[in-house]
Amino acid sequence: MATELKANKRNTTKRSYITQLRQEGNVPAVVYGSGTEPQSVAVTETEFIKVIKDHGLNGVISLVTDDKKKLSVMVQEVQRDHLKNEVRHIDFIVVDLKKEIEADVPLTVTGESPGVKEGGVLQRILHTVTVKAKPNDFPDHIEVNAENLNIGDSLLVKDLPSSSSYEIVDDEEEVVLTVTPPTVAETEDEDAEDREEAEADPGGDAEGKAVDNEDKDSGGSKE
Repeated sequence: MATELKANKRNTTKRSYITQLRQEGNVPAVVYGSGTEPQSVAVTETEFIKVIKDHGLNGVISLVTDDKKKLSVMVQEVQRDHLKNEVRHIDFIVVDLKKEIEADVPLTVTGESPGVKEGGVLQRILHTVTVKAKPNDFPDHIEVNAENLNIGDSLLVKDLPSSSSYEIVDDEEEVVLTVTPPTVAETEDEDAEDREEAEADPGGDAEGKAVDNEDKDSGGSKE
C-alpha cells in the first residue's frame, strides 16, 4: 500500500507567497502526467523527507489533495539548496500502476575488491541505471558486488543482478565499475622518495670521509 502524503493546492505562484510557504516549513510542488491537469501544490517538508527515507525516491506515494482525492504519484525531480539543506521544489508525476515506466535507480557498491587491496583504484563510472518496471516494482537500489574485481577488471551493466520484476535498459556493455592500476603520480612520488633516500646516503659517506681525512692530517702533525 502506497504511503500517503498530504498536498495543499496553491492558487498563486507569487514569489512572496512561495517565500512564506517555505518559511512555514512547506515545499512548493507541481503534479502532472497520465492525463491529469497540472496542479500547483505544497507539501510539508518534514513529511516529504520522512516518506523518501522510508520508501526511497522511486516509491509510489498516494498524494492526498484538499478535496480528498488521492493520486498515485512518483517523484520526478527534487530541487535542493545544499547550502541551506532545504528542499526547494518537487515535481510529482501521476502514474498508472498497471503500466510500465522508466526511472533512474541508484547503484550501491558492496564488497571489497582484491584489486584495491593490492593498491588499485576503484572507479565508479555509473551511479545510476535506467530501469523499466511497473511503479510498484521499482527497487530502492541495485547492489553492485566488487568482490571479484582485480586490477584491470571491469564490471558491466550485463553483470548486474537481474530480476523478473524489472528490466535495466542501459547498454549491456556499459562499464559500471573498474579497478585501475596505481596512478602515475603515485609511482612518481615513490621514485622521488627513493631518489631522496639515495641522495642522503652519499652525503653520509662524504661526512665519514672527511673524518677519515682529519684523522690522517692529525696523524701527520704528530709525526
